[in-house]
Amino acid sequence: MAGVILEERFLEAPGRLRYLIGGSGPPLLLCHGFMGSAENFETWFDDVSRRRTLVIPDLPGCGASAPLPGRHTCAALAGALQPLIGELRLDHFDLGGLCLGAGVAFEVLAAWPDRVDRLILHTPLLEPSVVRRRFHRQATVMTAPGIFSVINWLARRRWVSDLYKRLVVEGDDVDKASAEANFRNQLRCNPRAQQQWLREGLRRHDAGLLAQHPGETLIIVASDDRLLDDAALGDLVEAMPRVHHVRVDQAGHGWNEQFVRRQIELLDSFLEGRPLPSGRSGPDQL
Repeated sequence: MAGVILEERFLEAPGRLRYLIGGSGPPLLLCHGFMGSAENFETWFDDVSRRRTLVIPDLPGCGASAPLPGRHTCAALAGALQPLIGELRLDHFDLGGLCLGAGVAFEVLAAWPDRVDRLILHTPLLEPSVVRRRFHRQATVMTAPGIFSVINWLARRRWVSDLYKRLVVEGDDVDKASAEANFRNQLRCNPRAQQQWLREGLRRHDAGLLAQHPGETLIIVASDDRLLDDAALGDLVEAMPRVHHVRVDQAGHGWNEQFVRRQIELLDSFLEGRPLPSGRSGPDQL
């Protein structure tokens, strides 16, 4: 696990919002993924905190943050971050999103387009067309009324959760500490929030927002990801000159040690404005 420990804070506005903060340099606001928490990014803490001041909330209904009274759409989750952005006076910041968290990041970008500089997207589900059809079908069935309560019960049984993620989502080669942290997050998250977020998040159309963003964007995707079709994503962003699309070979949706090392190499170069290290896909140069 990472050696750097960020400061844990809570904001009461209007519901309880937990966030981690620490590091030096310009702020980087990160939005975690489905059933996650700020600790989704723990393997980034050591390195990225030397270049950016990390601001990482538990999104409402996740981790130690209270759920919203209304629906948990990406727009509502982003709106819940407005008091945090105001509290920390984030006039200009870099922004990142992981998987479903990318949809929340795009809503932050839509609300404050003049404040966001660099954009980091990890496995972003930009359009329904880039989500693998098999996962679309599974998510539709799993989040259906009447069925989701059973799925939620099963997800809180460790052996069922591990088997599903190994066979359908992450594969076998996943760091054990990360797997343990992910399961703890599953136990803490609010079921209603996750059901609503997943159903809305898979139907988003964010390619237009990405194309309009004037800053540089780094997209990181694993070559063997079981949720996202990287070839379809590549076709979607090919004509966007400020988007740097990187495919990491021999990696899947779950993060193993090799995948994390590659991510750090890419983040180091991107955040410092240097050319990305070799091994990436796409013709663009920073």
